[in-house]
Amino acid sequence: MNFAASKRKKKKDVELICFILFAVLIPVIHWLVFYVYANGSSIVMGFTNSQGRLSFENFVRLYEEFKMPTSSIRIALKNTLITYVIGLVLFIPRILVSYFLYKQIPGASFFRIVFFIPSILFSVCVAMCFTRMVGTSGFIAKMVGDILGMDRVPELLADSRFANYVIWGQMIWLGFPGDMIIWGGTFARIPNEVLESAKIDGVTWWSEFTRITVPLVWPTVALKLVLTAATIFSATGQVFLLTGGGYGTVTLSAWQYITLLEGSGSRYTSNVYNYLSAVGIVMTVIAVSISLVIRKYTDKAFDDIDF
Repeated sequence: MNFAASKRKKKKDVELICFILFAVLIPVIHWLVFYVYANGSSIVMGFTNSQGRLSFENFVRLYEEFKMPTSSIRIALKNTLITYVIGLVLFIPRILVSYFLYKQIPGASFFRIVFFIPSILFSVCVAMCFTRMVGTSGFIAKMVGDILGMDRVPELLADSRFANYVIWGQMIWLGFPGDMIIWGGTFARIPNEVLESAKIDGVTWWSEFTRITVPLVWPTVALKLVLTAATIFSATGQVFLLTGGGYGTVTLSAWQYITLLEGSGSRYTSNVYNYLSAVGIVMTVIAVSISLVIRKYTDKAFDDIDF
């Protein structure tokens, strides 16, 4: 009887081990193939020239193209940094909007729906509606033409004088509901007793926000700042959907895709993958460095608070 029980126990142990191995094996293989191998091969490609030899040729090419004042990568970097700064400036208004909705201001439910609807629609639908709004048959283009005294209605998305501003305007328009769910859940964790005590003491809403709310939710704020810094070179609006990267609106993300799709000249077409890998390495090193610096200083802003 003891032998049979021991045999059954060993069988169950073997089955448990097999189950654990099978459950772990799939994500491990996925991690090895799509993370380790993909990123490792990209790093190697960045240091490989068109002849398949290890070289710094791709980094030299990047440096030479970046020195050219009219190079597409400089235009893309400029647009990307402007887009990133706009997103960074919107960081505080996003928190404030979520904070006011959390405080249940009059019409909070209505504003929550209005702000959130564009984020749940397909980006193609939003871009199509926006294109109609700023198109030659829309009221915005006519208004711009009247203000500037133009003799015809301007094509805002097909004119390099206006295209970037229109894209940035759309980004601001759609930027307020960003992370509304995350911030709402974060504010909801604050104990009501703390806020009620502050209200009894006559604390204004601004003092409550800056001296009570922000310190209590600072770990989330710090994390979002670090994640935002990490995406500095991937900041882009709906460039492809609105302009296809034309009319001076190209960003680094769009530039990489266009470069990969079309090549960048007969001399480098065969080496375009290696060149873009080198560009990715440089952007990653810079973004990681910025993120680490921001992480270092955000950790020192407030002491950890448990609640």
